[in-house]
Amino acid sequence: MTAPRGRAQAFQVCARCSTRWAVGARPGTWCPRCHGVLLSPVSTQAPAQGRRNFRWVARPATSRSTFARTTRTAAPTPTPHYDSTPTWGLRDIPRDPEASRPVGRVEQYAANAQLLVFVTALLLALGAFAEVFRYGILLYNRTRLVSPITLAVSDALVYFAQVGSLVVGLFALIGSSCWLIRQRRLAFAAAGATDPRSVRWMLLLSMLPLVRIVMPGVYLTELARLRGDTEADVHRELFLVRIWWGLWAASNALVVVQLLWNLQGSLQARADGVLLSAVVAAVAAGSAVLTLAVMRRFEGRTLRGSALARPTRWVMAAGKATSPKATDIEATGPERSKVEPVEHEAVTAS
Repeated sequence: MTAPRGRAQAFQVCARCSTRWAVGARPGTWCPRCHGVLLSPVSTQAPAQGRRNFRWVARPATSRSTFARTTRTAAPTPTPHYDSTPTWGLRDIPRDPEASRPVGRVEQYAANAQLLVFVTALLLALGAFAEVFRYGILLYNRTRLVSPITLAVSDALVYFAQVGSLVVGLFALIGSSCWLIRQRRLAFAAAGATDPRSVRWMLLLSMLPLVRIVMPGVYLTELARLRGDTEADVHRELFLVRIWWGLWAASNALVVVQLLWNLQGSLQARADGVLLSAVVAAVAAGSAVLTLAVMRRFEGRTLRGSALARPTRWVMAAGKATSPKATDIEATGPERSKVEPVEHEAVTAS
Protein backbone atom coordinates (compact mmCIF):
# COMPACT_ATOMS: atom_id res chain seq x y z
CA MET A 1 0.00 0.00 0.00
CA THR A 2 1.32 3.42 -0.94
CA ALA A 3 0.24 6.94 -0.16
CA PRO A 4 -2.36 8.27 -2.57
CA ARG A 5 -1.01 10.39 -5.44
CA GLY A 6 -4.28 11.19 -7.16
CA ARG A 7 -7.92 11.29 -6.29
CA ALA A 8 -8.89 7.89 -4.81
CA GLN A 9 -12.36 6.48 -4.16
CA ALA A 10 -11.57 5.43 -0.56
CA PHE A 11 -8.77 5.90 1.91
CA GLN A 12 -7.75 4.88 5.40
CA VAL A 13 -6.47 7.23 8.12
CA CYS A 14 -3.61 6.25 10.45
CA ALA A 15 -4.65 6.60 14.08
CA ARG A 16 -1.10 7.65 15.09
CA CYS A 17 0.29 9.95 12.37
CA SER A 18 -3.07 10.88 10.68
CA THR A 19 -1.70 10.03 7.21
CA ARG A 20 -4.22 9.08 4.54
CA TRP A 21 -3.56 5.90 2.60
CA ALA A 22 -5.43 4.79 -0.47
CA VAL A 23 -7.28 1.50 -0.20
CA GLY A 24 -5.95 -1.12 -2.56
CA ALA A 25 -7.34 -4.55 -3.23
CA ARG A 26 -8.26 -4.91 0.41
CA PRO A 27 -8.12 -2.60 3.45
CA GLY A 28 -4.83 -2.47 5.35
CA THR A 29 -4.25 -2.94 9.07
CA TRP A 30 -0.96 -1.19 9.92
CA CYS A 31 0.42 2.15 8.76
CA PRO A 32 3.51 1.70 6.51
CA ARG A 33 5.08 4.90 7.90
CA CYS A 34 4.70 4.66 11.70
CA HIS A 35 3.19 1.19 12.11
CA GLY A 36 0.09 2.66 13.72
CA VAL A 37 -3.41 1.23 13.43
CA LEU A 38 -5.28 2.10 10.21
CA LEU A 39 -8.91 3.03 10.69
CA SER A 40 -11.68 1.64 8.54
CA PRO A 41 -11.90 2.91 4.94
CA VAL A 42 -13.60 6.24 4.29
CA SER A 43 -15.07 7.22 0.96
CA THR A 44 -13.87 10.43 -0.64
CA GLN A 45 -17.37 10.98 -1.96
CA ALA A 46 -18.66 11.62 1.60
CA PRO A 47 -19.18 15.31 2.47
CA ALA A 48 -16.57 17.04 4.64
CA GLN A 49 -18.96 17.42 7.56
CA GLY A 50 -20.83 14.25 6.86
CA ARG A 51 -21.12 11.13 8.96
CA ARG A 52 -17.96 9.13 9.44
CA ASN A 53 -17.62 5.52 10.38
CA PHE A 54 -15.07 6.22 13.16
CA ARG A 55 -14.68 8.63 16.05
CA TRP A 56 -11.86 9.69 18.38
CA VAL A 57 -12.10 8.31 21.92
CA ALA A 58 -9.77 9.44 24.73
CA ARG A 59 -8.74 6.68 27.12
CA PRO A 60 -6.26 6.61 30.04
CA ALA A 61 -2.79 5.14 29.58
CA THR A 62 -3.84 1.62 30.63
CA SER A 63 -4.71 -1.55 28.84
CA ARG A 64 -8.25 -2.21 27.68
CA SER A 65 -8.79 -5.00 30.19
CA THR A 66 -7.54 -2.91 33.08
CA PHE A 67 -9.66 0.05 31.99
CA ALA A 68 -12.76 -2.09 31.68
CA ARG A 69 -12.13 -3.75 35.03
CA THR A 70 -11.57 -0.47 36.88
CA THR A 71 -14.63 1.17 35.34
CA ARG A 72 -16.80 -1.69 36.50
CA THR A 73 -15.46 -2.24 40.02
CA ALA A 74 -13.87 1.06 41.17
CA ALA A 75 -15.92 3.17 43.56
CA PRO A 76 -16.61 6.80 42.65
CA THR A 77 -13.75 9.09 43.67
CA PRO A 78 -14.22 12.51 45.27
CA THR A 79 -14.15 15.61 43.15
CA PRO A 80 -10.57 16.90 42.65
CA HIS A 81 -9.86 20.07 44.60
CA TYR A 82 -6.97 22.19 45.78
CA ASP A 83 -5.77 21.93 49.37
CA SER A 84 -4.81 25.59 49.24
CA THR A 85 -5.17 28.54 46.90
CA PRO A 86 -2.92 27.85 43.86
CA THR A 87 -0.22 30.39 43.17
CA TRP A 88 1.87 30.78 40.07
CA GLY A 89 5.50 31.72 39.73
CA LEU A 90 8.87 30.66 38.42
CA ARG A 91 9.12 28.01 41.14
CA ASP A 92 5.74 26.45 41.75
CA ILE A 93 6.55 24.24 44.75
CA PRO A 94 3.59 22.46 46.36
CA ARG A 95 3.03 23.06 50.01
CA ASP A 96 4.07 20.49 52.56
CA PRO A 97 0.96 18.87 54.08
CA GLU A 98 2.81 18.44 57.39
CA ALA A 99 3.29 22.20 57.61
CA SER A 100 -0.47 22.78 57.70
CA ARG A 101 -1.03 20.10 60.34
CA PRO A 102 -2.49 21.63 63.51
CA VAL A 103 0.03 21.90 66.34
CA GLY A 104 -1.05 21.38 69.95
CA ARG A 105 -0.24 23.66 72.85
CA VAL A 106 2.37 21.28 74.21
CA GLU A 107 4.33 21.48 70.96
CA GLN A 108 3.97 25.27 70.81
CA TYR A 109 5.31 25.78 74.34
CA ALA A 110 8.02 23.16 73.85
CA ALA A 111 9.32 24.95 70.74
CA ASN A 112 10.26 28.04 72.83
CA ALA A 113 11.49 26.17 75.90
CA GLN A 114 15.22 26.39 75.17
CA LEU A 115 15.09 30.11 74.38
CA LEU A 116 13.24 30.79 77.63
CA VAL A 117 15.73 28.74 79.63
CA PHE A 118 18.63 30.63 78.03
CA VAL A 119 17.07 34.02 78.83
CA THR A 120 16.42 32.86 82.39
CA ALA A 121 20.07 31.90 82.79
CA LEU A 122 21.14 35.34 81.57
CA LEU A 123 18.79 37.11 84.00
CA LEU A 124 19.96 34.95 86.90
CA ALA A 125 23.59 35.66 86.05
CA LEU A 126 22.75 39.36 85.94
CA GLY A 127 21.02 39.02 89.29
CA ALA A 128 24.11 37.39 90.82
CA PHE A 129 26.26 40.22 89.50
CA ALA A 130 23.81 42.83 90.84
CA GLU A 131 23.85 41.27 94.32
CA VAL A 132 27.64 41.14 94.37
CA PHE A 133 27.73 44.76 93.24
CA ARG A 134 25.33 45.71 96.04
CA TYR A 135 27.44 43.82 98.60
CA GLY A 136 30.49 45.71 97.39
CA ILE A 137 28.60 48.99 97.89
CA LEU A 138 27.79 47.93 101.45
CA LEU A 139 31.45 47.26 102.17
CA TYR A 140 32.42 50.58 100.63
CA ASN A 141 29.74 52.38 102.62
CA ARG A 142 31.25 51.32 105.95
CA THR A 143 33.83 54.11 105.81
CA ARG A 144 32.74 56.38 102.94
CA LEU A 145 29.56 57.79 101.47
CA VAL A 146 28.01 56.35 98.32
CA SER A 147 26.63 58.40 95.46
CA PRO A 148 22.81 58.31 95.10
CA ILE A 149 23.20 57.54 91.39
CA THR A 150 25.25 54.43 92.22
CA LEU A 151 22.58 53.29 94.68
CA ALA A 152 19.84 53.87 92.09
CA VAL A 153 21.73 51.87 89.47
CA SER A 154 22.30 49.05 91.95
CA ASP A 155 18.65 48.92 92.98
CA ALA A 156 17.51 49.01 89.35
CA LEU A 157 19.78 46.08 88.45
CA VAL A 158 18.60 44.04 91.43
CA TYR A 159 14.90 44.65 90.85
CA PHE A 160 15.11 44.13 87.10
CA ALA A 161 17.02 40.86 87.48
CA GLN A 162 14.77 39.53 90.24
CA VAL A 163 11.46 40.36 88.59
CA GLY A 164 12.67 39.32 85.13
CA SER A 165 14.05 35.99 86.33
CA LEU A 166 10.82 35.22 88.20
CA VAL A 167 8.54 35.99 85.24
CA VAL A 168 10.68 34.44 82.52
CA GLY A 169 11.62 31.55 84.80
CA LEU A 170 7.95 30.66 85.26
CA PHE A 171 7.42 30.51 81.49
CA ALA A 172 10.67 28.57 81.13
CA LEU A 173 9.45 26.05 83.70
CA ILE A 174 6.21 25.55 81.77
CA GLY A 175 8.05 25.33 78.43
CA SER A 176 10.64 22.85 79.70
CA SER A 177 7.88 20.67 81.16
CA CYS A 178 6.14 20.67 77.78
CA TRP A 179 9.48 19.86 76.11
CA LEU A 180 9.86 16.86 78.41
CA ILE A 181 6.35 15.68 77.56
CA ARG A 182 7.04 15.99 73.83
CA GLN A 183 10.31 14.10 74.09
CA ARG A 184 8.59 11.30 75.98
CA ARG A 185 5.91 11.14 73.29
CA LEU A 186 8.53 10.82 70.55
CA ALA A 187 10.47 8.18 72.46
CA PHE A 188 7.42 6.06 73.18
CA ALA A 189 6.20 6.46 69.58
CA ALA A 190 9.58 5.25 68.31
CA ALA A 191 9.22 2.21 70.58
CA GLY A 192 5.72 1.53 69.25
CA ALA A 193 3.89 2.48 72.44
CA THR A 194 2.23 5.44 74.13
CA ASP A 195 3.26 7.34 77.25
CA PRO A 196 1.39 5.79 80.20
CA ARG A 197 1.66 8.99 82.27
CA SER A 198 -1.00 11.67 82.01
CA VAL A 199 -0.03 15.02 80.51
CA ARG A 200 -1.90 17.01 83.14
CA TRP A 201 -0.31 15.16 86.03
CA MET A 202 3.17 15.55 84.56
CA LEU A 203 2.64 19.30 84.15
CA LEU A 204 1.24 19.63 87.66
CA LEU A 205 3.94 17.57 89.36
CA SER A 206 6.68 19.38 87.45
CA MET A 207 5.61 22.81 88.74
CA LEU A 208 4.51 22.23 92.35
CA PRO A 209 6.98 23.86 94.79
CA LEU A 210 8.28 20.75 96.56
CA VAL A 211 7.27 17.93 94.23
CA ARG A 212 9.10 19.54 91.29
CA ILE A 213 12.41 18.68 92.95
CA VAL A 214 11.78 14.95 92.48
CA MET A 215 9.40 14.27 89.60
CA PRO A 216 11.25 15.92 86.66
CA GLY A 217 14.29 13.81 87.48
CA VAL A 218 12.13 10.69 87.48
CA TYR A 219 10.67 11.59 84.08
CA LEU A 220 14.12 12.28 82.63
CA THR A 221 15.50 9.00 83.98
CA GLU A 222 12.68 7.07 82.34
CA LEU A 223 13.29 8.92 79.09
CA ALA A 224 17.03 8.21 79.14
CA ARG A 225 16.49 4.50 79.71
CA LEU A 226 13.84 4.33 77.00
CA ARG A 227 15.64 6.11 74.16
CA GLY A 228 19.22 4.91 74.81
CA ASP A 229 20.62 3.01 71.83
CA THR A 230 23.61 1.49 73.59
CA GLU A 231 24.56 0.90 77.19
CA ALA A 232 27.26 3.59 76.98
CA ASP A 233 24.75 6.19 75.75
CA VAL A 234 22.35 5.34 78.56
CA HIS A 235 25.14 5.60 81.11
CA ARG A 236 26.28 9.02 79.84
CA GLU A 237 22.77 10.44 79.72
CA LEU A 238 21.91 9.10 83.16
CA PHE A 239 25.12 10.59 84.56
CA LEU A 240 24.21 14.00 83.11
CA VAL A 241 20.66 13.72 84.44
CA ARG A 242 21.91 12.91 87.94
CA ILE A 243 24.26 15.91 87.95
CA TRP A 244 21.40 18.14 86.82
CA TRP A 245 19.10 16.58 89.40
CA GLY A 246 21.51 17.31 92.25
CA LEU A 247 22.08 20.91 91.14
CA TRP A 248 18.33 21.41 90.65
CA ALA A 249 17.63 20.15 94.18
CA ALA A 250 20.40 22.34 95.63
CA SER A 251 18.99 25.39 93.85
CA ASN A 252 15.51 24.83 95.27
CA ALA A 253 16.91 24.15 98.72
CA LEU A 254 18.88 27.41 98.64
CA VAL A 255 15.70 29.31 97.79
CA VAL A 256 14.07 27.93 100.94
CA VAL A 257 17.16 28.84 102.98
CA GLN A 258 17.08 32.38 101.61
CA LEU A 259 13.41 32.81 102.51
CA LEU A 260 14.12 31.69 106.07
CA TRP A 261 17.21 33.90 106.31
CA ASN A 262 15.24 36.99 105.31
CA LEU A 263 13.07 36.57 108.41
CA GLN A 264 15.95 37.91 110.52
CA GLY A 265 15.82 41.66 111.13
CA SER A 266 19.38 42.52 112.22
CA LEU A 267 21.59 44.72 110.06
CA GLN A 268 24.33 42.10 109.78
CA ALA A 269 21.81 39.44 108.79
CA ARG A 270 20.52 41.65 105.98
CA ALA A 271 24.05 42.28 104.74
CA ASP A 272 24.77 38.56 104.79
CA GLY A 273 21.44 38.02 103.03
CA VAL A 274 22.72 40.07 100.08
CA LEU A 275 25.68 37.75 99.71
CA LEU A 276 23.40 34.73 100.12
CA SER A 277 21.16 36.09 97.35
CA ALA A 278 24.18 36.29 95.05
CA VAL A 279 25.02 32.64 95.78
CA VAL A 280 21.41 31.57 95.19
CA ALA A 281 21.25 33.42 91.86
CA ALA A 282 24.59 31.95 90.74
CA VAL A 283 23.53 28.39 91.56
CA ALA A 284 20.18 28.95 89.84
CA ALA A 285 21.97 30.27 86.74
CA GLY A 286 24.18 27.18 86.70
CA SER A 287 21.10 25.00 87.04
CA ALA A 288 19.48 26.77 84.07
CA VAL A 289 22.61 26.30 81.94
CA LEU A 290 22.74 22.62 82.86
CA THR A 291 19.03 22.31 82.04
CA LEU A 292 19.77 23.67 78.57
CA ALA A 293 22.65 21.20 78.23
CA VAL A 294 20.37 18.28 79.15
CA MET A 295 17.70 19.37 76.67
CA ARG A 296 20.16 19.67 73.82
CA ARG A 297 21.89 16.43 74.78
CA PHE A 298 18.60 14.53 74.43
CA GLU A 299 18.18 16.16 71.00
CA GLY A 300 21.64 15.00 69.90
CA ARG A 301 23.31 18.42 70.14
CA THR A 302 25.97 20.07 72.21
CA LEU A 303 25.46 23.01 74.54
CA ARG A 304 26.30 25.42 71.71
CA GLY A 305 23.69 23.80 69.47
CA SER A 306 25.96 21.95 67.03
CA ALA A 307 25.52 18.29 66.16
CA LEU A 308 26.87 15.88 68.74
CA ALA A 309 29.98 14.06 67.46
CA ARG A 310 30.10 10.34 68.09
CA PRO A 311 33.44 9.04 69.42
CA THR A 312 35.46 6.81 67.08
CA ARG A 313 37.50 3.92 68.44
CA TRP A 314 40.46 2.81 66.29
CA VAL A 315 41.52 -0.82 66.61
CA MET A 316 44.09 -3.01 64.87
CA ALA A 317 42.64 -5.41 62.30
CA ALA A 318 43.08 -9.08 63.11
CA GLY A 319 43.68 -10.15 59.50
CA LYS A 320 46.45 -9.25 57.09
CA ALA A 321 45.94 -7.16 53.98
CA THR A 322 47.85 -7.47 50.73
CA SER A 323 48.95 -4.79 48.30
CA PRO A 324 50.36 -5.34 44.79
CA LYS A 325 54.03 -4.66 44.16
CA ALA A 326 55.81 -5.16 40.88
CA THR A 327 58.98 -7.15 41.53
CA ASP A 328 59.95 -8.63 38.25
CA ILE A 329 59.36 -7.98 34.53
CA GLU A 330 59.93 -10.73 32.03
CA ALA A 331 62.09 -9.75 29.07
CA THR A 332 60.74 -12.22 26.52
CA GLY A 333 57.34 -12.10 24.91
CA PRO A 334 54.75 -9.43 25.69
CA GLU A 335 55.57 -7.22 28.66
CA ARG A 336 54.00 -8.67 31.77
CA SER A 337 54.57 -7.86 35.42
CA LYS A 338 54.73 -10.43 38.15
CA VAL A 339 52.92 -9.32 41.30
CA GLU A 340 53.75 -10.67 44.71
CA PRO A 341 51.66 -10.03 47.83
CA VAL A 342 53.19 -7.94 50.57
CA GLU A 343 51.88 -8.54 54.06
CA HIS A 344 51.27 -5.60 56.37
CA GLU A 345 48.96 -4.64 59.20
CA ALA A 346 45.79 -2.61 58.62
CA VAL A 347 43.98 -0.19 60.86
CA THR A 348 40.20 -0.01 60.89
CA ALA A 349 37.73 2.19 62.69
CA SER A 350 34.74 1.08 64.68
